[in-house]
Amino acid sequence: MGCFKIPDSLCDDLKSMIRNFWWGQKSVEKKIPWVSWENMCEPKAGGGLGFKNLKCFNLALLAKQGWRLHFAQDSLAFRVLKAKYFLRCNFVQASLGKNPSYTWRSIMAAQDLVKEGIMWRVGNGRDVKVWGDRWLPGSSSHGVISPRLFLHRDTRVGELIDTEVMCWKSSVVDSIFLPHEAEAIKSIPLSVRAPPDKLV
Repeated sequence: MGCFKIPDSLCDDLKSMIRNFWWGQKSVEKKIPWVSWENMCEPKAGGGLGFKNLKCFNLALLAKQGWRLHFAQDSLAFRVLKAKYFLRCNFVQASLGKNPSYTWRSIMAAQDLVKEGIMWRVGNGRDVKVWGDRWLPGSSSHGVISPRLFLHRDTRVGELIDTEVMCWKSSVVDSIFLPHEAEAIKSIPLSVRAPPDKLV
Protein backbone atom coordinates (compact mmCIF):
# COMPACT_ATOMS: atom_id res chain seq x y z
CA MET A 1 0.00 0.00 0.00
CA GLY A 2 2.98 2.29 0.43
CA CYS A 3 4.11 1.81 -3.18
CA PHE A 4 1.01 0.95 -5.22
CA LYS A 5 -2.56 2.19 -5.39
CA ILE A 6 -4.77 -0.69 -4.34
CA PRO A 7 -7.81 -1.05 -6.65
CA ASP A 8 -10.99 0.36 -5.11
CA SER A 9 -12.73 -2.98 -5.64
CA LEU A 10 -10.09 -4.76 -3.54
CA CYS A 11 -10.43 -2.13 -0.79
CA ASP A 12 -14.20 -2.66 -0.82
CA ASP A 13 -13.73 -6.46 -0.56
CA LEU A 14 -11.33 -6.07 2.36
CA LYS A 15 -13.70 -3.66 4.08
CA SER A 16 -16.54 -6.13 3.62
CA MET A 17 -14.47 -8.95 5.13
CA ILE A 18 -13.55 -6.81 8.15
CA ARG A 19 -17.17 -5.77 8.69
CA ASN A 20 -18.40 -9.35 8.43
CA PHE A 21 -15.78 -10.53 10.90
CA TRP A 22 -16.55 -7.70 13.32
CA TRP A 23 -20.29 -8.28 13.34
CA GLY A 24 -19.87 -12.06 13.64
CA GLN A 25 -21.21 -13.28 10.29
CA LYS A 26 -21.07 -17.06 9.91
CA SER A 27 -21.25 -18.50 6.39
CA VAL A 28 -24.44 -17.01 4.88
CA GLU A 29 -25.94 -15.91 8.19
CA LYS A 30 -25.76 -12.10 8.50
CA LYS A 31 -25.74 -10.17 11.74
CA ILE A 32 -27.10 -6.64 12.15
CA PRO A 33 -24.43 -3.91 11.78
CA TRP A 34 -25.45 -1.66 14.66
CA VAL A 35 -23.08 1.16 13.73
CA SER A 36 -22.26 2.53 10.27
CA TRP A 37 -18.81 1.84 8.86
CA GLU A 38 -18.07 5.58 8.64
CA ASN A 39 -18.65 5.92 12.40
CA MET A 40 -16.45 2.89 13.09
CA CYS A 41 -13.63 4.52 11.09
CA GLU A 42 -13.72 7.63 13.30
CA PRO A 43 -10.78 7.88 15.75
CA LYS A 44 -11.38 6.50 19.23
CA ALA A 45 -11.09 10.03 20.65
CA GLY A 46 -14.01 11.04 18.38
CA GLY A 47 -16.29 8.19 19.49
CA GLY A 48 -15.35 5.67 16.79
CA LEU A 49 -13.35 2.47 16.89
CA GLY A 50 -10.37 3.64 14.85
CA PHE A 51 -10.72 1.26 11.89
CA LYS A 52 -8.74 2.37 8.86
CA ASN A 53 -10.49 3.68 5.77
CA LEU A 54 -8.32 1.64 3.42
CA LYS A 55 -8.67 3.93 0.40
CA CYS A 56 -7.65 7.01 2.40
CA PHE A 57 -4.89 5.10 4.19
CA ASN A 58 -3.50 3.92 0.83
CA LEU A 59 -3.51 7.50 -0.51
CA ALA A 60 -1.81 8.77 2.66
CA LEU A 61 1.02 6.24 2.27
CA LEU A 62 1.42 7.15 -1.40
CA ALA A 63 1.47 10.85 -0.49
CA LYS A 64 4.34 10.05 1.87
CA GLN A 65 6.24 8.62 -1.10
CA GLY A 66 5.43 11.77 -3.09
CA TRP A 67 6.71 13.93 -0.22
CA ARG A 68 9.95 11.93 -0.23
CA LEU A 69 10.29 12.47 -3.99
CA HIS A 70 9.94 16.20 -3.35
CA PHE A 71 12.59 16.40 -0.61
CA ALA A 72 14.74 13.24 -0.32
CA GLN A 73 16.65 13.90 -3.50
CA ASP A 74 19.60 11.63 -2.78
CA SER A 75 17.73 8.32 -3.11
CA LEU A 76 17.97 5.99 -6.09
CA ALA A 77 14.17 6.00 -6.49
CA PHE A 78 14.19 9.79 -6.76
CA ARG A 79 16.95 9.82 -9.40
CA VAL A 80 15.25 7.16 -11.54
CA LEU A 81 11.74 8.65 -11.37
CA LYS A 82 13.02 12.20 -11.89
CA ALA A 83 15.01 11.21 -14.98
CA LYS A 84 11.99 9.48 -16.48
CA TYR A 85 8.97 11.56 -15.40
CA PHE A 86 9.82 15.04 -14.06
CA LEU A 87 13.25 15.99 -15.36
CA ARG A 88 12.65 19.77 -15.58
CA CYS A 89 10.41 20.35 -12.54
CA ASN A 90 9.73 19.03 -9.04
CA PHE A 91 7.23 16.37 -7.96
CA VAL A 92 4.45 18.85 -7.16
CA GLN A 93 4.62 20.27 -10.71
CA ALA A 94 5.03 16.87 -12.43
CA SER A 95 2.50 15.43 -14.86
CA LEU A 96 1.52 11.83 -15.48
CA GLY A 97 3.34 11.75 -18.83
CA LYS A 98 3.05 9.23 -21.63
CA ASN A 99 2.97 5.51 -20.92
CA PRO A 100 3.60 5.77 -17.14
CA SER A 101 4.44 2.76 -15.02
CA TYR A 102 1.96 1.50 -12.43
CA THR A 103 4.28 2.75 -9.69
CA TRP A 104 4.30 6.30 -11.10
CA ARG A 105 0.54 6.29 -11.68
CA SER A 106 0.07 5.16 -8.08
CA ILE A 107 2.26 7.91 -6.62
CA MET A 108 0.67 10.52 -8.89
CA ALA A 109 -2.76 9.51 -7.53
CA ALA A 110 -1.66 11.16 -4.27
CA GLN A 111 -0.10 14.27 -5.83
CA ASP A 112 -3.17 16.41 -5.07
CA LEU A 113 -2.99 15.31 -1.44
CA VAL A 114 0.63 16.48 -1.23
CA LYS A 115 -0.28 19.82 -2.87
CA GLU A 116 -3.16 20.24 -0.41
CA GLY A 117 -0.98 19.66 2.63
CA ILE A 118 2.21 21.48 1.67
CA MET A 119 2.88 24.97 3.03
CA TRP A 120 5.77 27.31 3.80
CA ARG A 121 7.36 27.90 7.18
CA VAL A 122 8.62 31.47 7.10
CA GLY A 123 12.32 31.96 7.82
CA ASN A 124 13.78 35.01 6.07
CA GLY A 125 10.78 35.33 3.71
CA ARG A 126 12.82 35.55 0.50
CA ASP A 127 11.28 32.51 -1.22
CA VAL A 128 7.65 32.90 -0.13
CA LYS A 129 5.23 34.93 -2.25
CA VAL A 130 2.69 36.92 -0.22
CA TRP A 131 -0.03 36.19 -2.78
CA GLY A 132 -0.25 32.71 -4.24
CA ASP A 133 1.82 30.70 -1.75
CA ARG A 134 0.44 28.85 1.27
CA TRP A 135 2.13 30.30 4.35
CA LEU A 136 -0.48 31.87 6.60
CA PRO A 137 -1.24 29.94 9.83
CA GLY A 138 -4.73 29.65 11.24
CA SER A 139 -6.69 29.77 7.97
CA SER A 140 -8.14 26.77 6.17
CA SER A 141 -6.47 27.64 2.85
CA HIS A 142 -3.23 28.93 4.44
CA GLY A 143 -3.26 31.60 1.73
CA VAL A 144 -3.82 35.36 1.91
CA ILE A 145 -7.30 36.55 0.92
CA SER A 146 -6.69 40.26 1.49
CA PRO A 147 -7.02 42.24 -1.76
CA ARG A 148 -3.78 43.16 -3.51
CA LEU A 149 -4.12 46.93 -3.73
CA PHE A 150 -0.77 48.49 -4.55
CA LEU A 151 1.87 45.75 -4.19
CA HIS A 152 3.02 43.71 -7.18
CA ARG A 153 1.96 40.09 -7.65
CA ASP A 154 5.41 38.68 -6.80
CA THR A 155 5.83 40.54 -3.50
CA ARG A 156 7.82 38.37 -1.11
CA VAL A 157 7.12 37.90 2.57
CA GLY A 158 10.66 39.14 3.27
CA GLU A 159 9.53 42.63 2.27
CA LEU A 160 7.26 42.63 5.35
CA ILE A 161 10.15 41.82 7.70
CA ASP A 162 12.59 44.28 9.27
CA THR A 163 15.77 42.28 8.65
CA GLU A 164 17.94 44.28 11.07
CA VAL A 165 16.00 43.14 14.14
CA MET A 166 14.06 40.26 12.48
CA CYS A 167 10.57 41.40 13.40
CA TRP A 168 7.47 42.15 11.37
CA LYS A 169 6.92 45.67 10.04
CA SER A 170 3.70 46.02 12.03
CA SER A 171 2.50 49.27 10.50
CA VAL A 172 3.01 47.92 6.96
CA VAL A 173 1.28 44.62 7.77
CA ASP A 174 -1.67 46.43 9.39
CA SER A 175 -2.11 48.72 6.40
CA ILE A 176 -2.01 45.96 3.75
CA PHE A 177 -3.95 43.05 5.24
CA LEU A 178 -7.38 42.44 6.71
CA PRO A 179 -7.27 42.68 10.53
CA HIS A 180 -7.51 38.93 11.21
CA GLU A 181 -4.79 38.19 8.65
CA ALA A 182 -2.55 40.96 10.00
CA GLU A 183 -2.81 39.43 13.48
CA ALA A 184 -2.04 35.94 12.11
CA ILE A 185 1.02 37.26 10.27
CA LYS A 186 2.35 39.12 13.30
CA SER A 187 1.92 35.96 15.39
CA ILE A 188 4.40 34.05 13.19
CA PRO A 189 7.66 33.84 15.17
CA LEU A 190 10.84 34.99 13.42
CA SER A 191 14.35 33.81 14.24
CA VAL A 192 17.21 36.30 14.60
CA ARG A 193 19.36 33.84 12.61
CA ALA A 194 17.08 34.44 9.56
CA PRO A 195 17.05 30.82 8.33
CA PRO A 196 15.88 30.08 4.79
CA ASP A 197 12.18 29.45 4.23
CA LYS A 198 11.19 25.82 4.40
CA LEU A 199 8.40 23.77 2.84
CA VAL A 200 6.64 21.63 5.45
